[in-house]
Amino acid sequence: MQYKNAVERFLQRPWLISLLLLTVGAGVYTGAFFGAFQYDDGFAILLNPHLDRADIFAGHLDHIVRPVLHITFLLDRSFYGHHPAGYHLLNLLLHLSSGLLVYRVLSRAVTGKSRHIPFWAALLFLIHPIQTEAVTYISGRASELMAFFYLLAFLLYVKTSDPTGHRVTGRLLIPGAMAFLLLSLGSKETAMTFPLALLLWDVLIRRLNGAALRATFLSAHLPFWLIVLAAAVWAWRHPRYSVLAQFSLEVRPLWDNLLSELHAVTYALRLFFFPWEQNFDHDLPTMHSLFQWPLPLDLVVLGGLATLGLIMARRVPLLSFGLGWFFVHLLPTSLIPRADLMSERNLYLASIGLILAVVVLVVLFLQRLTVAVPYSRTGRVAGYSLALPAVLVLSLLTYQRNLLYRDEVSLWSDTVRKSPAKARPHNNLGHAYAMQGEWEEAIEEFRIAARLDPDYALAKKNLRDAYLHQVGRQ
Repeated sequence: MQYKNAVERFLQRPWLISLLLLTVGAGVYTGAFFGAFQYDDGFAILLNPHLDRADIFAGHLDHIVRPVLHITFLLDRSFYGHHPAGYHLLNLLLHLSSGLLVYRVLSRAVTGKSRHIPFWAALLFLIHPIQTEAVTYISGRASELMAFFYLLAFLLYVKTSDPTGHRVTGRLLIPGAMAFLLLSLGSKETAMTFPLALLLWDVLIRRLNGAALRATFLSAHLPFWLIVLAAAVWAWRHPRYSVLAQFSLEVRPLWDNLLSELHAVTYALRLFFFPWEQNFDHDLPTMHSLFQWPLPLDLVVLGGLATLGLIMARRVPLLSFGLGWFFVHLLPTSLIPRADLMSERNLYLASIGLILAVVVLVVLFLQRLTVAVPYSRTGRVAGYSLALPAVLVLSLLTYQRNLLYRDEVSLWSDTVRKSPAKARPHNNLGHAYAMQGEWEEAIEEFRIAARLDPDYALAKKNLRDAYLHQVGRQ
């Protein structure tokens, strides 16, 4: 009973929960500050001529995609130059802030026995290693920054239904949410899912339907749909987006892309439960038929989760909301063909839903167990303490994953070990070796890349240049 009372007192102090979340999250990511610039960081940030000065950036603003994101890179370069620690600081602050926003949003969806769900969902969001690519990879900030503004806009919208809110402040919530949605869209285009997330919230959490739902849609949802539509029109007329759209249509046929992304989503689910299989450059197959293995199994898994969400919509709406959030936030990257079928940083915002669903299922199980087998005080302490090993393991895995970002050789060696049949990781590892002056190792990696993909022109060029450099030295 004393333990239960202590937990209840803890849950009644949001500031203490926030402090704990910040402390644990910051502690897990201490290794991130030793991370180097990786992969796209060079061309996207350090060598990007648009970021040389503020006047140059302003002069080319009409040709820059994701302008809000690049403003943060401009400021980083102005303050920190080529020192990555400062860039990592902003990434970490965004991650911690998003964790607090997750807690605040979910706190408005629970009552009674489920009051501890927001804390555990926010904690797991902060410490799960699936977030490392978005947090520790500096260019992964696009997903982080988008999620931060997205969650901030979502929280403001959620607060509009609070009957205790101040009248004047309440009038500013919708305009404020609209402004933050614009910032989110300016950070990454996948924020276009925002109106669908509002619909999930109002149908599953607020339990609106019929006339009430239609009235809410017209008065509160419609402005966000108009913003998304305006952003889509702007992107359609933007010269860079036109080029990107043409490239996207040439990557693979839409049907093959849809089938391949179905497998990629199931593969992503696996990474949540087996995070030691994380990989900076996953080697996923392109699917061409519904009967191509393991797509039938993938369809069973995804269909089962969708069915679970529909069945539990009335009984456990928070579970259905979590599953719906997960699937909704994978829609943009699943429907639009990209060169990479899956990047872990694209799971950043979607992960909130899956983590929430898992937490809700565990809580339901413990509640049923408590009813079936009444706990003594010792048993109750043991039940609450089951989460401790999971938190420790996830924190350790996240800390270790962060250490791989300390230099390019470490990151790409891990990637080559997990994607040995993919040419790009070998080429990038070869480049990392070349930058360290280890030419024999570089030549071997370039040779493997060229053998795996005979059409890989960059690997062939790197192999030739590395060989000539070595000959010149001898």
